[in-house]
Amino acid sequence: MIGSNGIDFNDISKLVSFDERFMIILEEIRLPRSLAACLVGGALGLSGVIMQGVLKNPLASPFTLGVSQAGAFGASFAIIVLQSYNSAFINSTFLTTICAFVASLICVGIILYFGKFTAMRAESLILAGVAIGATFGAGTMFLQYFADEVDVSATIFWTFGDLAKGDISHSLILAVVLFPSVWFFYRIFWKFDALMLGNESAVNLGISVVRLRIVAMVVSSLLSALAVAFFGIIGFIGLIAPHIVRLLVGHSHKYVIPLSVISGAILLLGADIVARTILSPLVVPVGIFTSFIGAPLFLYLLSRRAK
Repeated sequence: MIGSNGIDFNDISKLVSFDERFMIILEEIRLPRSLAACLVGGALGLSGVIMQGVLKNPLASPFTLGVSQAGAFGASFAIIVLQSYNSAFINSTFLTTICAFVASLICVGIILYFGKFTAMRAESLILAGVAIGATFGAGTMFLQYFADEVDVSATIFWTFGDLAKGDISHSLILAVVLFPSVWFFYRIFWKFDALMLGNESAVNLGISVVRLRIVAMVVSSLLSALAVAFFGIIGFIGLIAPHIVRLLVGHSHKYVIPLSVISGAILLLGADIVARTILSPLVVPVGIFTSFIGAPLFLYLLSRRAK
């Protein structure tokens, strides 16, 4: 109902009469964007709470660990090197998503390596994630430097987190991955609660900590890669949403996991509404807006954790 062309409750009757102008606004603009905001926000919220749970680090998220930047590098590699948008043999979106997922997995593998084999502290993993994200960002710029104008514009298109670039089919694909992931992690919420007590306590309860960590990070990477490949980099939603939930309901993952999905959806939907209306008729990409509001919150969490 919110946008440059106002719609009020009286316009709902136009759904029955199939008013052409109203249906175009609803079906082609408002509904796909709102649906994308809810699904992407939910996916990032779930990724954030799962990463924070298995790494036992409240500052972990796809953005702070460099997973989003790695996904953007994979998408850029598909566009510039593999020429995914000119491929006659494979769907361009599918190829871009696969490359984004593979790059995200590489990033996760590096993080897991540092965490397991170098005995790096949880706080240091965030710094490692920042360094890894910067490396993938440099790789993206390296590819852009040798690309032509068309490919550069296409990759820059991906770096802006914008919900308008997706369509219903992208949202459906994300939903097919998101809802089973929520169900799967909700069923094993007790394992995350046990992990909070320490690895030894989790092992005594029969939990395979290594397997849980790998599965959780892979699924989180897939959700993040899909969000990046379809809608670009949208930062800080995965970091902030779980913290808001913990402030309201505590630390039990029985409530934190599903409510982080809902919180992420509400946050991104609200951010997109503000981004579309704050400089109307100019529409600001929501990824820029979330970075503006997310960075101060991230600094606040860092200072609070230090205290």
